[in-house]
Amino acid sequence: MDSPWLAVVTGLVSGVLSSALTYFSTRSKIRLDMTVEYDKSLHEKRLALYKDLWPKTEPLARFSPHCILTCNTLKTVTEELRRWYFNEGGIYLSKRSRKPYFSLKRQLQRALEDVRLVKQPDGPIDTKLRDAVLDAASRLRTSLADDIRARRSPWL
Repeated sequence: MDSPWLAVVTGLVSGVLSSALTYFSTRSKIRLDMTVEYDKSLHEKRLALYKDLWPKTEPLARFSPHCILTCNTLKTVTEELRRWYFNEGGIYLSKRSRKPYFSLKRQLQRALEDVRLVKQPDGPIDTKLRDAVLDAASRLRTSLADDIRARRSPWL
């Protein structure tokens, strides 16, 4: 092949390879940027919604001065959790936090279905049931804090 044609072919091949490399690297960077922006947005939304959910579990705090749980208290907490979940929070609840959330809901439902409690809605629930509810609430709060990395030292 002649020198001018070799230069043209080499330039053409270099241009095609350079264009392909630029295309794929730019596409990868755009995808990465979009993923980072989505994760940042999701984190901010979860932070706001989890801040709304957290105080709803206050009556279920183990070391609360008014740690006497009644059927009425549990009914109020259950209704607030349901409203939070269906108004907006549930769609942002992470896969990891879904298990503790529904575990708490099951414990609350178990207590609310207890015939003895229904007959005395303002009477205290028994210790075993109370501890199960308090433990489930604590696991949920721990999971929420882990989701938003609130209890970790900064990685930067």
